[in-house]
Amino acid sequence: MQVQHVAYKAKKILNTHKHADSWFWDKYSAHPYIGCEHGCEYCYSREKKYSRYENPNDFSKIIKIKENAPELLRKKLAKVPKDIIIVGDYQPVEEKTELSRKMLQVCLDYKFPVSLLEKSPLILRDIDLIEQINTQSWASVTFSIITTKDDKTKNLFEPKTPSTSSRFSAIKKFSNKGILAGVAFMPILPFIYDDDDNLEAVVKATAEHGGKFVLAGGLTLASTQKEHYMKLLAEHFPELIPKYQRLYGDNYGPECSYSGELGKKVSRLCKKYGLMDRMPRYVPNGPLAINKQVSEKLQNKLYRMELDCTSQYKIWAYRKAAWTLEELTESVSEIYAQKGRNGLESLKDVGKSLATEIEFVLKEISKNGEHML
Repeated sequence: MQVQHVAYKAKKILNTHKHADSWFWDKYSAHPYIGCEHGCEYCYSREKKYSRYENPNDFSKIIKIKENAPELLRKKLAKVPKDIIIVGDYQPVEEKTELSRKMLQVCLDYKFPVSLLEKSPLILRDIDLIEQINTQSWASVTFSIITTKDDKTKNLFEPKTPSTSSRFSAIKKFSNKGILAGVAFMPILPFIYDDDDNLEAVVKATAEHGGKFVLAGGLTLASTQKEHYMKLLAEHFPELIPKYQRLYGDNYGPECSYSGELGKKVSRLCKKYGLMDRMPRYVPNGPLAINKQVSEKLQNKLYRMELDCTSQYKIWAYRKAAWTLEELTESVSEIYAQKGRNGLESLKDVGKSLATEIEFVLKEISKNGEHML
């Protein structure tokens, strides 16, 4: 079946997240297409709760084009507070429609910082706009990469994606322009790409090409996406089926001991090669900037807690406190200056122990002389 392109007038383009994402720090997202020609067999977008298709195979065969995406985005960005937006989609049809480029122009016009997560060097076509956005506010480009090799296995799981080597080359070009670039090492496929050699190869190649960070994440399996992926394994790697069953059971993700150790391995490799294992957050100047800085540090700490398989109760306590800081309408440093720790304890979802943690973070920021971008 050849890929079908179906153009239509969309009614909505901008997704506003209740809380900023803790991986890419985006508050908004906007994409011009539904479905993806790259056809990655592991993609979570095949899940029922994300997919717009009855048949999961149609995800890569029928691409729906929101032909009015730039106009819709212009109307929405004129009405919402400035914050990071993940925007665009550089799958093959983009070369013809240029919708992602037009959406970037809207972000530039309204001075919105942007984050781009892609698999294709086609994005280099728009490096001029991305560079302008980065000069005006901020821009980052993250490439999804799961192996350094352009081999049969890579082509099995990412059948229509550009070569891995071309993605690393693109990272270098963005980095040379002073644009924050890195790798989303997601998902790391269990028993296929989680070996020590592959982990180190991806991190090392990122460093060699000027990348600044590697974000590691495991494979999730649910509903139609799980059925699709497991069918592929049964056909090409039947010996792995029992291993996956033991690792996942009926859960969405792999057992914590596995994913935690995987994340720690990547963290150690990042340290070895001088990279970060978390994306640094863009925080514009302003009276509430300190709130986002403290929230970032709390969320980075809870990421370490997740790798250590800390209790979900404690992790969620940190997460809710971080969200409280995100939503504060007054400066947390002013609250602390005026009322001390008691003022921190009065905040929603902040008890004594977290008030002590926030106090420590505030003092750490002050001591290190950290400043807003």
